[in-house]
Amino acid sequence: MSNPNKAVMNNKPFPLKRYYILYAGIGGIVFYAMLFSFFIHAERHALHQQYIKNLVEKGSTFYRDVYRDVLEENHSSFETIKSDDVRHKLRDKMEELITTDFGFAKVNVFNRKGVILYDYENQTNEGDLYDDIGGEGFQLALQGKTFSKQEEEDGKRFIEVYIPAFDLDTKQVVGVMEIYEDVTRFEDMVYEALKEALVIPTLIFLLFNIMLFWIVFKADKVITMNTCLLIKVREHMEKYLSKSTTEAIYNSVTEETELFKGEIQDIVIFFSDIRGFTSYSEHEKPEVVVENLNKLFELQADIIHKYDGVIDKFVGDEIMAMFPKDKSQYAVQAGLEIQQAIKDSQDVNFDVGVGVHYGEALLGSIGTHDRRDYTVIGNIVNTGARFCGAAKGGEVIISDVVYQQLDKQYQKYFTLSEPLKLKGKQETIVTYVGKV
Repeated sequence: MSNPNKAVMNNKPFPLKRYYILYAGIGGIVFYAMLFSFFIHAERHALHQQYIKNLVEKGSTFYRDVYRDVLEENHSSFETIKSDDVRHKLRDKMEELITTDFGFAKVNVFNRKGVILYDYENQTNEGDLYDDIGGEGFQLALQGKTFSKQEEEDGKRFIEVYIPAFDLDTKQVVGVMEIYEDVTRFEDMVYEALKEALVIPTLIFLLFNIMLFWIVFKADKVITMNTCLLIKVREHMEKYLSKSTTEAIYNSVTEETELFKGEIQDIVIFFSDIRGFTSYSEHEKPEVVVENLNKLFELQADIIHKYDGVIDKFVGDEIMAMFPKDKSQYAVQAGLEIQQAIKDSQDVNFDVGVGVHYGEALLGSIGTHDRRDYTVIGNIVNTGARFCGAAKGGEVIISDVVYQQLDKQYQKYFTLSEPLKLKGKQETIVTYVGKV
């Protein structure tokens, strides 16, 4: 019988195309978009760091020029500027450098104490104490470190950098420069450069996915076609092989187990055989015999399946079926219902005898290496076949062990019959005969 824990046969082809669109298609696009964003961010960050480095070098050059042309000539430093004349020279030199050589958007210069030495926008602030002296940028610059951040004003983007000014001899921090530079155009150039750099990889990615989708589409078509073909072959094979045989083959392949390994089980065996079929077939055309026989088989098969039975084989005009060990009553119900259906049918002109027995049997394969059959073997099979052979048309013969498993409402259909003596055995078997 079938095992509910074993693999279940699937009648649907593997949805390769749908999985590709879902995981490789959409997932690939999301992955590429994330990679694209990461690349832009990483490249922009690298260019930004390089730009800051260049800006720091410009700031250092700016300080050296101021020191050489103003402070050194007047024997002053950021800490010792006292005369207005030096202050005016310092301002004039800074404005000259800013407007002609460096092109800074805004510059503020402080000494170590935070006194404003130069304010590009408001000269009246010079000499006052810087109001953000405790800020992170100013404090880091006093420690000899560079601090930068981006700001946006009036639709333009700026980089604000705090740069330490080192004494050229002692290398000590003597002041701080706050420099603003307009990077709007630079940022736009960065994005444009990145876009151009990513056009070819993007086109390659799209072309690759189009080609891969075409391959997947063709593969999906082949898989679907072959799967449908195999399903049709299996469906046709199931008409010639028992369900237990096809399930055994499938489970053997999927679970890589030994095919048709013998297994001892308690089962209910069911036999049905036509009465007078031999003489009937001698006087009727073969095609008519087959047509009428198939009608009777169809009627019986539907009822057997209705009660969870599995047809093992058709042997001439006989049906051999199996029921689970706890379904003795189902097997008996199937037998009684078959007799009633034949009695009520206008298309079936045969009578059948039915035998039902219960016991231990071996489920396994018999035959040669090249041709085998999955079936049930054991004494109960032979005994069940003898019950069927002893049953008259319209009768159902069951063993005592089956009778004891029936509900009262079904036991009433059966009466104790003469003990049945089987060929080759000394003892007789208690049987019950039922009719509808």
